[in-house]
Amino acid sequence: MKTTFQSLLVLTIFILVCVCLTFCSKKETTQNPGIGKLKLSVGISVTEYSAGVKLKATPTDYHVQIFTKADALVKDFPHATDIPEMIELPEGSYYAIATSGTNIASAFESPYFLGNSGEITITQAQTSTINIQCSLSNIMVKINYSDQVKNTYSNYVTTIVTTSDSLAFQKDEARAGYFKSGPLNVKTQLYMKGSLIPVKMLYGAIPDPKPGKHYALQIDATPVNGKASINVAFNDTAKTENISITDNNSQPNSIHFNDLLITEIMYNPLALADAEGEWLEIYNNSSKTINLKGLVIRRNTTTSFHQIATDVMLSVNSFAVLGRTITATNNVRYVYGPSISLSNTGDDIVIGTYGTSGLDGTTICSVNYGATGFITNLNGKSLQLNPSIKDATAAMIGTNWCTSTLIYSTGDYGTPGIVNTICQ
Repeated sequence: MKTTFQSLLVLTIFILVCVCLTFCSKKETTQNPGIGKLKLSVGISVTEYSAGVKLKATPTDYHVQIFTKADALVKDFPHATDIPEMIELPEGSYYAIATSGTNIASAFESPYFLGNSGEITITQAQTSTINIQCSLSNIMVKINYSDQVKNTYSNYVTTIVTTSDSLAFQKDEARAGYFKSGPLNVKTQLYMKGSLIPVKMLYGAIPDPKPGKHYALQIDATPVNGKASINVAFNDTAKTENISITDNNSQPNSIHFNDLLITEIMYNPLALADAEGEWLEIYNNSSKTINLKGLVIRRNTTTSFHQIATDVMLSVNSFAVLGRTITATNNVRYVYGPSISLSNTGDDIVIGTYGTSGLDGTTICSVNYGATGFITNLNGKSLQLNPSIKDATAAMIGTNWCTSTLIYSTGDYGTPGIVNTICQ
């Protein structure tokens, strides 16, 4: 009897174990989806532009990442050699991104390629094949100088300025520069033999450059008292945007309200004394090049004014920094001197025509930064207009201004001569 009971007990336990294993096996099968396979290949789209400039040699190494539809990273292959012939993935929806190079603010010969597969569906026990086509995803710029520039000037430098960085193309620079997305400001300095100070400076802008495009900047200038221009040609359509800069004086009376904007004010620097470090930034909001010569900077709360005495050519969508001294920033284009002192507690600054006395001319733009809504008591930080504001009336409203967050040449905060950061 005892033996029979033990046999029955063992049999019962065995049956229970079998049932349990069967149940667990079914549960596991229900929870885990099937496995499918993905065959991945990466290619590149290289465009040879009409200007005869070809992108740097096709990259042979890629960083590939695979994400779920919900953006969770599931596979990461830092190098092309890390990618297996078949990639096993649970069935579901995914997408893959391939990159080559580093998308840095500005650098020579640093193209950045990017490709996105779009949605991929993985099915159990099946193999899916995709090809990621990568293309140039930063902005390519080449500088070309006319024979007239080469024959007239002993040295010349073109600097491309972004919102956070800059890249200088020296006289014989043949390499392409690459930039992140965002507006590009162009400054060319022309030197005569033996001169350490440029005899002519050209300014231009590419306000909305497109990633993946090639911009060929053609720099042309006649001798010191002649005309100068920057031409921008882009993509393989050879479409050209001409930015003309001339030495001919514009008539101040032809400049109207809203043609210029005051876009930045440094009224209380910390790195330098007020008498050295104060400055204003002016933006050409019109559709023509403007010469600031003859215009007046004045404080409406006093009888203080200064008439701009020399040519300051400002092309469309470009900036000019007007400083109390030449050392206020590293790119002051005009020094207005001690006649204009900016109050640390607020002031009404006007750019206008001279009129009959310097105080009664037509207002082109103005900002009363002591009015309600403006941020006050800034120390070592400029007051900047939100870059989306392109209207002189809107520029008088304090809520359209904010504090600068980027450090410039002196160590204080501001963006003199370049596009302001977006106000948060």
